[in-house]
Amino acid sequence: MTEITTEAATIPDAIGYGFAEMVTLASLEGGEAAVLSAEALRVDGYLDNTDMVSAGASSLVARGLAKAENDGLLSVSGPTAAVAALLSSAIRRIEISLLTAEGGDSVVFMENDDIHLLFQPRAYFTWWAMAQRPDVTAPEANLMVIKQHLDSNPGGGATLRRREDPTGQTLYVKKGGHGTWTTGTADSRQENIAETKDVNEAFLLDQIRAIRQD
Repeated sequence: MTEITTEAATIPDAIGYGFAEMVTLASLEGGEAAVLSAEALRVDGYLDNTDMVSAGASSLVARGLAKAENDGLLSVSGPTAAVAALLSSAIRRIEISLLTAEGGDSVVFMENDDIHLLFQPRAYFTWWAMAQRPDVTAPEANLMVIKQHLDSNPGGGATLRRREDPTGQTLYVKKGGHGTWTTGTADSRQENIAETKDVNEAFLLDQIRAIRQD
């Protein structure tokens, strides 16, 4: 199995990774945090697949995102090192499901003390990693994603949860009337939803902070 090390990281503006590449990056440092990150990105079933890890490593090298060292190790630097470092050290993974009448998908915010990235799924099981705007807080960044989605899909909805929270508490959000919001929280079985109508943005932001456990 390929051994992997990381070099100094810089935070990416936006960069895309294929499925096998994401498996490789999640395998970089290993450990419980990496497994939880891989679960959030839906690649956890391949972490021990040496063929998949090797394919991802080869792809990263071919794209100039990694370097094969003489000692057989794979090193990554720059934005890719930031992604790899976060996958193995994230302390908070916020999953936001963006729902429409036709279905929906999820984006994942990952954070450690120094790096905050948004992972957005694209076609063919790829993921784009994007840096959080430096002029907003993490809860505000979560709110911006929800607002953008509901502005584009006023009949849709959104959910937000912290994946590490053993209670599974989930926040539900949809548009209310006259610029307000309807929100609700549910337990781990997604039951017993307590709905609150016509809340303002400040109230919604407080609910996001509560689910995030800031």
